[in-house]
Amino acid sequence: MGRVLAWDSRQRCSSLGFKRHASTFRHRISRSLVPTSKQKFVHVAGQEMVPSQQLLLRAGMMRQSSSGIYSMLPFGLKSLVKIEAIIDEELEDIGCQKLAMPNMLPAENWKKTGRWETAGPEMFKLKDRKGAEFLLAPTHEEEITTLIGKEVQSYRQLPIRVYQVTRKFRDELRARSGLLRGKEFLMKDLYTFDVSEEEARKTYDEVVEAYRRIMTRLGVPYAVAEADTGNIGGSHSHEFHILSRVGEDSLLSCSSCGYTSNEERAVGVIPEEPSKVATKFRNSTDLGKWVESLDLIPRSAVRINPKVRYGLLHEAEQDGSAKTTLLAVATAADRQVNEIKMNKALGKLEVFDTLEEARGALGEEKVSRFALCVDQSLFPGLKTAPRSKSMTVDGALPADIAGISCVSGSPVLDVHYGDFHNCLPGDGCPHCATPLSTSRAIEVGHTFLLGTKYSAALDTTFMPATGTEPLPFQMGCYGLGITRLLASIIEASHDHRGIQWPESVAPYRVVIVTSEDEECIKIGDEVYDAVQASLKTKSDVIIDDRLDVTLGFKMKDAELIGYPWMVVVGKGYLRTGNVEVQHRLTGEKHHITFDGIAEFFAKRREVRPSL
Repeated sequence: MGRVLAWDSRQRCSSLGFKRHASTFRHRISRSLVPTSKQKFVHVAGQEMVPSQQLLLRAGMMRQSSSGIYSMLPFGLKSLVKIEAIIDEELEDIGCQKLAMPNMLPAENWKKTGRWETAGPEMFKLKDRKGAEFLLAPTHEEEITTLIGKEVQSYRQLPIRVYQVTRKFRDELRARSGLLRGKEFLMKDLYTFDVSEEEARKTYDEVVEAYRRIMTRLGVPYAVAEADTGNIGGSHSHEFHILSRVGEDSLLSCSSCGYTSNEERAVGVIPEEPSKVATKFRNSTDLGKWVESLDLIPRSAVRINPKVRYGLLHEAEQDGSAKTTLLAVATAADRQVNEIKMNKALGKLEVFDTLEEARGALGEEKVSRFALCVDQSLFPGLKTAPRSKSMTVDGALPADIAGISCVSGSPVLDVHYGDFHNCLPGDGCPHCATPLSTSRAIEVGHTFLLGTKYSAALDTTFMPATGTEPLPFQMGCYGLGITRLLASIIEASHDHRGIQWPESVAPYRVVIVTSEDEECIKIGDEVYDAVQASLKTKSDVIIDDRLDVTLGFKMKDAELIGYPWMVVVGKGYLRTGNVEVQHRLTGEKHHITFDGIAEFFAKRREVRPSL
């Protein structure tokens, strides 16, 4: 029977002018591993599931192996492969080459760059039977820098742009949100090597534009934000986000000029009219009153009282001794201290909410200096911040810190003015002063202009065109989380019925669903062949030919899985000769004769982003 149907459909397609693939194989739900479920997955390990986690489980696209680790089933993997194919095409267009590096790396190079100690407990560390130390790679800067350093010796071999798609590992304390924060994840990382900083910046701009094209082709709303370089390092960095209310990141953006920044890096103009929280706050500590008494904070039209947090700054002197500074960080009461900005301005700090916590961290250690950091939020409307300065406090310390041991009898107080706060919605854009607005987003990509951070540390150099001394490579690093992208797309595009896949990454673009009537099943096969021939594709169409479920059940499954197009061949076809074509995203329905199917899908052959 199957052969007769296949022959009939070939004859009909030929009579309509279609060219079919040589194979008569059809993708069928009855032969597919797609264990959909009507169960409402809500909680796991006491945590509420995010929509992408629920829907990937319900739609039979993934299953959990252990906390933060998942198996991808065929439909989920098909979407991952499509995402990877888009990335491959765009990176190949700017001259990138694909390679593969090991996931278990030796500790030696990580110790040279210092990241073996600073990476923290999220790094999976292990030893082989001989006691040699290794790690499961969370990233590959050290590995690729060493590799290229061995193979490239001259400027004539540059630039180099190489990338891989591989699994990464991160020992999350509390793995959560499915693929958004797991212990094992699929990632694309690109590394570039140039002869000069100027050339490296050109490369950086090319990659950022390629990333924009990738995100556009994925078909969901996205944002590009200025970002902090973090543990990776470097001088220039951007984050790529998919907008979603479940995102862990807050973006501040300007609707006028397009300025967008991650909250941790954003700068803004403080409104001249302070909030009620800022004006009504009262310090309850002696230190807070002492800060006010120094009269170092400019007076505004409305008095703003400072809120104080504390920090310890440990520095090494040239003679090898240690110097410790106790800091008081004064901000307006409605502002939070931005530790990243503090670290960039002053050095790596330990920040505490109370003086007691700072005192406990000091222990028996003596303080060399005291510092007062005065935040811009305490003088709104002031166009130019006062200059930082030093003074000898000479016994004028308040009672609550006078008892802290100091190296000298007359301690020095350093006063620093600057931007030490998190920006808020309503702050003015730094470029055009338009009030900034906030949105939640999921970070899916990060780009870094590394400079020579890794090449210098690992002594990987090349001979330049002029001069006799070798130079370290100018590097860039560019990551995209592929499993994170998959989950983020679902977070941005779903409804109460299920996933709404963009056509570019849907596991199948079209599903044919038929009633259990024998004639409808036969026509369903013919419709499958017509759609596939019209789309000129071999694996973007599937037919739900199950005999043990109703047509209504199949349609609900199709909505859950999220095929962009559903062609319904029901008993109505036997009466009218029309099939019903439904668009998942818009809900539009089209009633089309069999002969009209070819033209309908030929017009939709090209995949267009559905933004």
